[in-house]
Amino acid sequence: MAFEDKSRPLLAAGQAPAAEVLREMVSMVVQDAIRAEFERFLGAAPYERTPARRGHRNGSYERTLKTRVGALVLDVPRDRAGMFRASLFAKYERSEQALVLAMVEMYFHGVSTRKVNAVVEQLCGTTISASEVSALTRKLDATLTAWRERQLTDTAYPALVVDAHVEQVRREGHVRATAALWVVGVTPEGHREHLGIWLGASESEASWAEVFKDLTERGLHGVSYVVSDDHVGLRAALRRYFPDAVHQRCQVHYLRNALSKVSSDSLHQRIREALRDAWSATTREEASGRFARIIDELRPDATRVAEWLADTHGETLACYAFSRDYVRRKLRSTNGLEAHHQVVRRRTRVIRIFPHEASLLRLLTALAIEQNDQWRHQRWIVEPTFIEQEEPLKRSA
Repeated sequence: MAFEDKSRPLLAAGQAPAAEVLREMVSMVVQDAIRAEFERFLGAAPYERTPARRGHRNGSYERTLKTRVGALVLDVPRDRAGMFRASLFAKYERSEQALVLAMVEMYFHGVSTRKVNAVVEQLCGTTISASEVSALTRKLDATLTAWRERQLTDTAYPALVVDAHVEQVRREGHVRATAALWVVGVTPEGHREHLGIWLGASESEASWAEVFKDLTERGLHGVSYVVSDDHVGLRAALRRYFPDAVHQRCQVHYLRNALSKVSSDSLHQRIREALRDAWSATTREEASGRFARIIDELRPDATRVAEWLADTHGETLACYAFSRDYVRRKLRSTNGLEAHHQVVRRRTRVIRIFPHEASLLRLLTALAIEQNDQWRHQRWIVEPTFIEQEEPLKRSA
């Protein structure tokens, strides 16, 4: 009888289905990450003697990590004191569990198809009973709720980045658009952090007011600058809860608004280049001068958009409250948060229609925590104490 050689590092593409090859590739990467983390934990590589060593190896044990590419059987190293815990499992499984639960709930609520059932089995590696779903839901929801309700008193958040995106949720017997409301805080040291995740029927003033009320009740303080789009309800709620903060209208949203007011390709190009040139100015006065020239040049061909620019362009120049161009470029738009939204949509697209709001909130919270874990290890604005080094922020005239 011939036995399969399991020692080869990776199945050849011609010898196994693509899913199997992908699973083995992912398994190799994850296994290497666990080994590297264990070496950092011990402070020494195998057989290495260093003054920084914190313990000694004591074999390993197998653990299965269920992912969207299948179940990964991993060797987790063990230290003699039994203190090592691979952080990858906790970080990765939160969002995976939330995604699996959303899929399974679709199945149990009767809104899925055979295809969804097949995806559930692929995600989980096996079928899941209703009791198992309930137990997993309770455990996961307790962790996610505690994160959403955590206090924010330990550090100030001088800058906020605020945005929303829309998902489809089955509510009141119909599939309805539901706004996912996001707020990212930037610390004085330049680190980003999701402060929570909220759901609203729409981006209304009432919905955003609930968000900012929750944040202030949890201890949010030190806010002196906010960047967001120009949604009327959002602006009203910001004025109510952060009346002294400088508000920057997102330049990317503003550019899209401007382009939507003209149909000519040539005007599109002119406006795009002109606005980018104005925003590249080194001072607010210089930027205002460039806008005045743009408006004069556009009036003969596009009076409507020229008048709109004259009335609104100042809202995009609040970022000049920061003296350094590097900081302005980071905080003049919501691009950083929108990049995270793209990651979120890659996950929610699998489900398409959530069976209820709790399911959506569960997945979005898990993804926010996962993103925070990544952001914690990299400074977004690399110059420390970026706010303190700036002139005091004052409301723009």
